[in-house]
Amino acid sequence: MRSRLFPRPTASRALLAAVLVAFASTAPAPAQQPRTEAPREPKYIDDDEVYKRLYDKLEELAKADKLLAHDKLVDRMKTGPAKVATAKSGDKVLAPEDVYKSAVRSVFIVGSVYPDKDGNWESGTYATAWVAAADGVLVTNWHVFEDLKPGEMFGVSDRDGNVYPLTDFLGGNKTADVAVFRIEAKGLTPLPIASGHADVGAWVGVISHPGDLFYLYTQGTITRYSTNTNEDGKTEKWMGITAEYASGSSGAPVLNKYGAVVGMAALTLSLDAGDDGKNPARRIRAMKMPKKGASRADDKKDDKPKDPAKPDPNPKGSTLQMVVKMVVPGPTVLKWLGKQE
Repeated sequence: MRSRLFPRPTASRALLAAVLVAFASTAPAPAQQPRTEAPREPKYIDDDEVYKRLYDKLEELAKADKLLAHDKLVDRMKTGPAKVATAKSGDKVLAPEDVYKSAVRSVFIVGSVYPDKDGNWESGTYATAWVAAADGVLVTNWHVFEDLKPGEMFGVSDRDGNVYPLTDFLGGNKTADVAVFRIEAKGLTPLPIASGHADVGAWVGVISHPGDLFYLYTQGTITRYSTNTNEDGKTEKWMGITAEYASGSSGAPVLNKYGAVVGMAALTLSLDAGDDGKNPARRIRAMKMPKKGASRADDKKDDKPKDPAKPDPNPKGSTLQMVVKMVVPGPTVLKWLGKQE
């Protein structure tokens, strides 16, 4: 007689089995442990590598006649609206870190090269620009294209190191300090632009390239709106902010809590002790690039370093008291772009 591997249940055993089955069907499933992912590192920026790659690629594009020729650039720098359709601001408030994430890929480095007397290509200057339309339309300050070297031409780089030639100048205005140009690129992400003036006291963030430090993010508030009569007798309009920037930041977008452009970095005004109130604003145009083969660090070395064992017997303190940051108001930028969708 064959025995069963599983004995036949008795009545009590059958009842117990039924209870266990019923309990199993109603008991909650055991909680699953959340999957943990290794924290992602931020993007580390190698300023020297960014600098070198930008210059090398611009030289390559210049030799291949890919950059808008100097004489054509100068000829096309005419005052007028660019007639570019721009994106409107959303209404979702973003955390400061999300403002940066949403905008950083739309911020570019503007760089230039020019031929020296021997025909070799030298590095010129660099500044900041941002995307206004997906088909390669960027915005920066008008003064970035002033006081050019003979034969100087321009291109731009994104945060990933891709370099694009400047191919056309679309419009803008010198007094407003707005310049709109086109690069050879498609599928870019435009920054939305606020249609009205931001309130004094409102939060702002700036992404720019001050002093060889690429993609630096600073934050502050709006301090006031002001006017100034320039040397040509024309009235300039400015918005003041406390977010830091310096040479190389010209054209940087000033962003609000919705990630929209409310201004564009343009000037700094240094206030020193004893000033008579007539200290001129300083255009923050662009940083001068070192000659090819030179290190950026070489430009910052002191030719005669001081001996720490022999301190200056009569040290002089700095007379600098404050640096005021002045930006082009958003509605002024929007005016010279031409229209909004």
